[in-house]
Amino acid sequence: METEVIHVNASPSVAGDEMKHIGAVITSLREAYGWRLGKFAEAIETTHSHLSNIEAGRKRCTPEMARRIADTLGVPLAAITTGRPVEEIA
Repeated sequence: METEVIHVNASPSVAGDEMKHIGAVITSLREAYGWRLGKFAEAIETTHSHLSNIEAGRKRCTPEMARRIADTLGVPLAAITTGRPVEEIA
């Protein structure tokens, strides 16, 4: 399986697609691990609305936020940033 590369200087449409993809990965992992959005937002020290915006691809997930999400879920950071299944990375 190919590893997805996140382009820092990507065009707005590519960046928007990446934001939506990462948001969908975060939502999928959060739900798979049984977290409700509000409780998870508290656990990663952000607001419900901010996490909702990240998951919807309306806000960028910063590297620091991705690390907090990965640490709280107990998954490798690459599970969020590459979109590869946790089983492939762990």
